[in-house]
Amino acid sequence: SEEYQILNVFNERDADFPENKTIIDLFEEQVKKTPDNIALVFGDQKLTYKELSKKSNQTARYLQSLGVRQETLVPICIERGIDMITGILGILKAGGVYIPVDPEYPSDRIDFIIEDTSASVVVSSKESSSRFTEKGNIEIVELDSDRNKIKKLPFGKIKTDIKPHNLAYVIYTSGSTGIPKGV
Repeated sequence: SEEYQILNVFNERDADFPENKTIIDLFEEQVKKTPDNIALVFGDQKLTYKELSKKSNQTARYLQSLGVRQETLVPICIERGIDMITGILGILKAGGVYIPVDPEYPSDRIDFIIEDTSASVVVSSKESSSRFTEKGNIEIVELDSDRNKIKKLPFGKIKTDIKPHNLAYVIYTSGSTGIPKGV
């Protein structure tokens, strides 16, 4: 009975999840329910659900102006913080697929992921964008440097045609061969 309790009761993973909604649908429902509740804390910075929604809507509009659409692969290479979460939500709200890229990865691994995804847009920051050695025809959105352009965009709810079956993210593993592969 103790083994059953540890494996099944304490480790309960079943949860009801609406199969007809996306993560963005669920986030926006939370915004409606608790707009003034704190959604995000990083150090001494705080954002309410309403503020986070507005910032991510503006980011999504900016990304859409650069061509991000449904299931566009968008690497995000940025240090942890408010901008990371705003960037991820912005990519998703634009219809894109976010690909987390740790700025601490070696430059050749970062370049490989960017090339492998055929990314045309990368979300980053001024600090982390210096990690790319091959920039080619890639539009690098530095959320901190481009903040003034992004803030000018409408912050109302954004319309996209994403469905629950669409991709949300791709994570690169080291792979058994040592060459990263997206899953």
